[in-house]
Amino acid sequence: MTEIDTTAPAEQFFSSETREALAAASRKLAERLQAHTDALLAMTGTEDHATLFEHNAALEGVVEDWNDAVFEHTGTTPLLLDEPVEEDDEETEQDHVISVVSRFDLRVLDLDTLLEAGRAAQERHPAELDESGDRDPVDTAEQAIYEISREVGEAWFELPGTEMVAGARAYVVPEAPYEPLDVEAEDVVTELIAPNGVATHAETWS
Repeated sequence: MTEIDTTAPAEQFFSSETREALAAASRKLAERLQAHTDALLAMTGTEDHATLFEHNAALEGVVEDWNDAVFEHTGTTPLLLDEPVEEDDEETEQDHVISVVSRFDLRVLDLDTLLEAGRAAQERHPAELDESGDRDPVDTAEQAIYEISREVGEAWFELPGTEMVAGARAYVVPEAPYEPLDVEAEDVVTELIAPNGVATHAETWS
């Protein structure tokens, strides 16, 4: 049995009112406990879990009331029940996320040279084949840059047949409200924006 000492005067306890309240709480607890037991014994395991949770919650409330009634009458608590703990949002550990957003504008000076480099990159580092079993033809500047970037990463400064018009990159620590990047969005272009947060570093080229 768990007892909690109290410094309150003894005359505050063991009154006729607290005695009646405790008797009523005890009767209610006995009835609820029997009903709870009958409900559990009747279960086969096929019931919705929500039903079980409802029975548990009902019993928990009656037990708390009975525990309080005992304290009001005797100044002690037979059951040391856990108090709900409120989470402090400021102390809750958050994922350390950094969003890197960039944009590079390129001018094509020699399309043939760029296409040749793109086709060579595709041969060395082939992507997955499409449904027809064929590779995407490298016949546009965009496809060529895509193939080169797949092989060597960000090649914006050394793409054959091009020059950089301008480039920028920002490093952002997101803050609420923060919408994570949705890689399955129908229009991924709309996702390529800096999230709400603090830009810690930035780079630009021209």
